[in-house]
Parts: sequence; structure tokens; C-alpha cells
Amino acid sequence: MTDNTTLNHHPSADIFPMLGDTELTELAEDIRAHGLREPIVLSAGAVLDGRNRLRACKLAGIEPQFRNYEGDQPTSYVISTNLKRRHLNASQRAAVAVDVLPLLEAEARKRQATSTGGSTPQLVGLIPEAEKGRARDQAGRKLRVDGSYVSAAKAIKEKAPEVFEQVRSGQKTITQAKRELKEQQREERRAVNQQKADSAEDPLTLGTRFATLVLDPPWDWGDEGDADQLGRARPTYATLSFEELLKVPVPNLADQDAHLYLWITNRSLPKGFRLFEHWGFRYVTTLTWPKPSFGMGNYFRGQTEHVLFGVRGSQPLRRKDAPTLLPAWKRGPNGHSSKPVEFYDFVESCSPGPYLELFARFRRPGWAFWGAEA
Repeated sequence: MTDNTTLNHHPSADIFPMLGDTELTELAEDIRAHGLREPIVLSAGAVLDGRNRLRACKLAGIEPQFRNYEGDQPTSYVISTNLKRRHLNASQRAAVAVDVLPLLEAEARKRQATSTGGSTPQLVGLIPEAEKGRARDQAGRKLRVDGSYVSAAKAIKEKAPEVFEQVRSGQKTITQAKRELKEQQREERRAVNQQKADSAEDPLTLGTRFATLVLDPPWDWGDEGDADQLGRARPTYATLSFEELLKVPVPNLADQDAHLYLWITNRSLPKGFRLFEHWGFRYVTTLTWPKPSFGMGNYFRGQTEHVLFGVRGSQPLRRKDAPTLLPAWKRGPNGHSSKPVEFYDFVESCSPGPYLELFARFRRPGWAFWGAEA
């Protein structure tokens, strides 16, 4: 058998990914059994269409057949023939469209140069009237994919060529690649902030931004409608009015992608939602702590306390099995309104660091603190 596998590839031939070993073996077995149904197409002596068939012929021990391409749009020809026989998902087609962009533009300039009698394509910058419009959208139409998807694939190629190749080969979708790259950016930013948090006694002076914040505000329940709430013990620490809580610099302490856990009583829930909106966090859900014993109240006797959970930007949880009903943990060791120490283990299992607690009652290793007793 003549060795034709060393033929050069036409630039347009390489816009589609090669077959994997399994698919190539299956193609070789089919050619061995039924012969080469479609000849390899050459353009100026280079393989334009049929790279995989050429490799499969060698694997099967079959002499390949060739024919020459007649036309002036080799890229469009390769796209058309491959889309008929290749089963590519939308992400792969968008990746192919990215590689097609410069080829389509070069072919358009070459045709325009020929039609105007120009000697070199570089002298002509115009694209024929029929092919005007954004090159991105033109490539998208040819590959049957939306232009915005092509832009997303192009951005991935510029930021992470290795991830782009995984999209092109079908290992990842564009959505998965974007999510992965965004998480990489978050991790890099968190690492920088963690360094700041670890390098000083007071990390807040270094402008550290925190990925996870926990607040147990010293609520002043006097602004909740009742001058005296029956049976409710007064705190031993200074409280803050709602207007003062609005001024707590949560937006300046939180990273652009961050989680916020806000301890709150049943009665104060409306204030908590207003704080979330004011601080720029999107409310997601409510965690409930069933206390080991119930307290007093003007109406119902409260035995639950809550944690409002919100997100700034986008930051997924570290686990998929976190419940909204917390265990019946014992109260913390620091007196009135002291929260369970197990809660911090729970937060660390759900959310990434660096961690900051505002109005902390005690110091916890690995956490930064702002205000109050700690």
C-alpha cells in the first residue's frame, strides 16, 4: 500500500476535531468490510476533507482513493460536508466556529481580490456585499449555532486554550467551561484574600475581602413595636438600632462573590430582609435552629432561631447535602444569645474562606473578627 498518510492538511481541514481511537478503529473496520465509500478530497495537493478516512485506510490496509476539490470556498465546503456526517453538540460547533472565523475572512478577501483584479489578498479589506455582517454571526450560521455562543467559546479560547480544546473535543460544554473558569477566578481571589487574612493581626487594615461572613447583630428589640416583650431577657451587651445596623460596612468587607449568614429572631425577620437588600445580598433561604428549650413571648413562646442565608455575586456551596433544619445544638458558652459552637463547623463545611464574623462573642481559629466582645 502506498503511504499517503504524510500528505499535508489544507488549513480548513483542521477546523473539526479528529476522531478518537475507538471511533477511528470502528471507521477502519467499516472501510475494511465495505470499502472506502467517499474518496479523500484534495486541494492543491493537500487533504481538504478526509483526514480520518485517510488514517483509517492505513489502519485497515486499504488503498485510499482521491479526488480534487473544484471551488473557491474550501472552508464552507468542509463545514457543510462534516456537519452532515459528524454528531457535534452545540458547544463543539461553537468552538469550530471560532476556528472558522479567520478562514472565512481570508477566503472572502481572496475572492474580493480576484474579482477586482488585485494581485494580493492583503490589499483588499472589503468583504463582498453578500457576506457582510458580523463574522461571528456568519460563522454561527454556518455551524448552526447562535452568535453569542460563538463569542463565549472565543472568550474561553483566549482565557484558557486547554479548556477550549476540551470543549472542542466534546469533553466539556461551554456552560461547564465557563463555570469552571469562574470558579478558578474565585479561588485565585480567595487565595489572595486568605494571604492577607493570615499575614496581619488585623486583616481588615489590609483591605481583605471575605468569601464568607457570619453576623449575629446585637438587635435592639425596642424598635420592633413593643415597649416590653414579656419574658424576653435584656442583653448584657450594647445593642444597635436598625439605622445603626444599616451602616455596618458589610459591602466593603465582602468579596464580590460571597456568602452571608445572618442570625435573626422570629420577630426581627422583616429587618433582616431589609438589611440583605441594603447590603447588596440576594436572599436564598432560611436555616432554622431548634433550641433545646423554649422561651417566653407576648404571643407564642419561641423555641426556634433562624439564620438568613444570602449570596453576593455567585458562589456555590461546597456540599450538596446541607439541610435547612439545623440540629438541636446546645447554646454557646457565652451567656445571653450565645450561638452553638457547632454552627461554625457547619458553615466551614458549606462555604469557602476566608471567614469573617461580625459582632463575634469569642475567637475561633482561622477566622477574622469585627466588633463586639471578641
